[in-house]
Amino acid sequence: MINRKTTFVGRFHCGQGSWRVSTGTAEVATVIGQLFGRQSPSHDSHEADHFEVLPRSTSMRVVISGPESIKAGLLTAAPRYEPQPSTRLSFRLADAPALGGFRLSSPSWDLAESVPTLRTALSETDGDSLCELIAETVEFTTRDGAALSYCRPSIKVIGSWHNTHQQAA
Repeated sequence: MINRKTTFVGRFHCGQGSWRVSTGTAEVATVIGQLFGRQSPSHDSHEADHFEVLPRSTSMRVVISGPESIKAGLLTAAPRYEPQPSTRLSFRLADAPALGGFRLSSPSWDLAESVPTLRTALSETDGDSLCELIAETVEFTTRDGAALSYCRPSIKVIGSWHNTHQQAA
């Protein structure tokens, strides 16, 4: 269960239709790479003790410890700009729950709008929930004809999570 004493070992970022995982330790980067098909973690030379892993999978199974693991709200905007959603999620990896906690912060309107439904689904499971964290590429053309794309994170609640042996599929 993730609580105030949980050690957070990394952050997930949604970008260009895939996940990017940042961490401060080579050990965590190596485990992420082994789990999700990355041959080796890359070290960001701009920051000391900062490693990034680019998993090949656009979806992964995570464990979320109840509706309190999701925080959502609007960030105050600068004058003349619209407010922006801010959704924060804490979770563990289903394939390596003992590794520690991870965080995801997203300005996605779609994710923010899904929070009430997600909280309801999480509250209906018994304790920790097995979920799928998905990075989806959305492509569209503006009225001016410019082709744009962005990464839309989403979360699907699969059901209750009890131990790793039950989830090995």
